[in-house]
Amino acid sequence: MKLTLTDIRSLFSGSLSCFVVIGVLLLTNSFSRESLAEKTLSDTFVSIVKDTKKSVVTIHTTKISEDNTLNRGFRIKGQGTGVIYDKKGFIITNKHVVKNAGEIIIRLHDESEYKAEIVGTDERSDIVVLRIDAENLTPAGFGNSDSLELGEIVLSIGNSFGLGQTVTSGIISAEGTSNLQLTGFEDFIQTDATINPNSYGGPLVNLNGEVVGINTLPPKQTVGYFGISLAIPINVVKKVTEDLIQYGKITRGWLGVTAQPVTRELQKALGLKKNLGALVSDIEPGSAAANAGIKSGDVIIKYDGKKLKNILHLRSLVKGTEINKEVRMTVIRDGVELEFTTTMLESSKTETENKKDLFSNLGVNVQNLTSKLSITLGYEGEEGIVITNVQRGSPAFKAGLTKGDLIVEVQHKPVTSSEELYQAILKIRNEEDILLFIKRPDKASKFIVLKQKKGV
Repeated sequence: MKLTLTDIRSLFSGSLSCFVVIGVLLLTNSFSRESLAEKTLSDTFVSIVKDTKKSVVTIHTTKISEDNTLNRGFRIKGQGTGVIYDKKGFIITNKHVVKNAGEIIIRLHDESEYKAEIVGTDERSDIVVLRIDAENLTPAGFGNSDSLELGEIVLSIGNSFGLGQTVTSGIISAEGTSNLQLTGFEDFIQTDATINPNSYGGPLVNLNGEVVGINTLPPKQTVGYFGISLAIPINVVKKVTEDLIQYGKITRGWLGVTAQPVTRELQKALGLKKNLGALVSDIEPGSAAANAGIKSGDVIIKYDGKKLKNILHLRSLVKGTEINKEVRMTVIRDGVELEFTTTMLESSKTETENKKDLFSNLGVNVQNLTSKLSITLGYEGEEGIVITNVQRGSPAFKAGLTKGDLIVEVQHKPVTSSEELYQAILKIRNEEDILLFIKRPDKASKFIVLKQKKGV
């Protein structure tokens, strides 16, 4: 059949109309699907908040100011957020939320209020367990923080600025965030969901409505929110909480190794593909590591199924391991990957040392700078702590510290007394290095790196 020009135009016109109709239908269908997805996600958020908010509490605190000022004796009020742990009245929040509080009042979702008592605290993880005498409580549902995925959507629920419960959303930005020097614990969940100060201690919730973390302080340099919010993994929180409820103390795992970071230089020298993990330098007899067959020179790259980022990551995982739990480790020895299994032992070491022991282990004796001493040593107008003796062969000696040095800063923060120096060092006990800024009688000043020998 022969087509005329008129026939071709007619056919083309009809086809074009068909294409337009199909395009409109596809576009409409696309909008419809997108709208349906948004509606579904919105409904999910609403459902999660309705189910979770009954387990979120407001915490009001009061304390008496002890400052030597006109405001001495003035009542200082504070506020934070907490999560109901179980029907027995146990509530979890950040330790700093109730620090130095004289009175703690818990306000439930139904506006009822109860006085709370502190059951126990854990400085390392910044978790405190409170208890109220109340009935018909709605505990939160808890998830598994080990199964979190990067990009997973989460919600933060808290009590921001006294405005009542508020909700923000975001995603999991990073896992195992460390080296922030916030607490002794260094294995945070990082999210871009906004967490305001009064929401600290509140829950980070996944799309199953399960609490996967407890919101906590961000690094000081990011206070005010710059896209970095942190939460303590709920698996860590649950262990701390159960320990405090059952034993009144925290049971810490003990691997029994002295380890050091894998630097670029060590990576090259050891022929490693990456500078991740922890290089074992010493093994304590009878320890979990010794029982497993770990040797000096091994590089631990995986612990309990988790790839290690650095030595801080290893320490956090070990400290959070249940006692008597069987743990698998992967190490690199002479370029070959080997697997070992051991049973975790409990650490018998105390969490902190007194000032005398701490300074003795570092190899220094110190004294507050008095007016008389400042004149004698040539430090008039200065503030700091004077080193009165350095033990030969000690970490302080190896770092180059000498008698008469004036310690002015620790980790870029001023210190003016031996107590401040002690507290500053305690806060970074999980760090390999202590950065000191010192001054000397000849007016010279310099940074000194003081290395600590730490076990895991």
